[in-house]
Amino acid sequence: MKISHKLLHLTKALTYSITFTFVMAVGHHLTDAKIIKRLFVLFGGDFFNGGYIQLLTYIAFLWSLFEIFQMLKDIKLENKAFKKKLLPTEERHLLLPSQINDIYLKASEYSKDKKLLLFEMIKKSCLKFRATKSIPEMIEIISIQTEINKEISESEQSNIKYLTWVIPSIGFVGTVLGISQALMIANSGDMNLITATLGVAFDTTLVSLILSIIVMWYYHKLLQETDYLHAHLKGYVIENLINRIEIE
Repeated sequence: MKISHKLLHLTKALTYSITFTFVMAVGHHLTDAKIIKRLFVLFGGDFFNGGYIQLLTYIAFLWSLFEIFQMLKDIKLENKAFKKKLLPTEERHLLLPSQINDIYLKASEYSKDKKLLLFEMIKKSCLKFRATKSIPEMIEIISIQTEINKEISESEQSNIKYLTWVIPSIGFVGTVLGISQALMIANSGDMNLITATLGVAFDTTLVSLILSIIVMWYYHKLLQETDYLHAHLKGYVIENLINRIEIE
């Protein structure tokens, strides 16, 4: 994923998180209804008494979501390459070695506009066949390229993996800080203050765990779509290119 995309996602996450926390803080100070006020506190309305923890959680949550949605969008774009029908899919359609160069030229033409994985894999396969006239070596280059593509995908997802770990961790940090503050004021005997402090402490964990459940659902969807894309690419090229070459 491009650095510009990451910065844009971070900026959007900061903007939305700060705006939401500000709204919660305003609501917390304007309302007198206990239940509604408690909800505002839960979502970070009491900023200086623990709400800043929820703010950090929102930033990590939204940042990870924006990156996941971007990668899902990229995968959808990659899948559009199959609609170009660069390779024959009809039954019993065989390819002569002389036709491989035509397929290579078509793939090269398409890749000038967008360097999609399918176009690049077809180009590498055709080049390997032109150089070696060997089917096993074509299969080998496709397998190697598939593994490379998977490693690149995993590398691009490293920030998402980190953020999905950070979200619940921030909540636990908030809980530890809240419990520490409650212990510090325990000698005062002010049970209302102690209870309020503990309530804020556990609010941070509750919010972070809920957000973690949401983001992990989307992250696993991303992993599923990524694995399917690479498997589909490999199977498509093997079935519709390699298996159709008729050696003269």
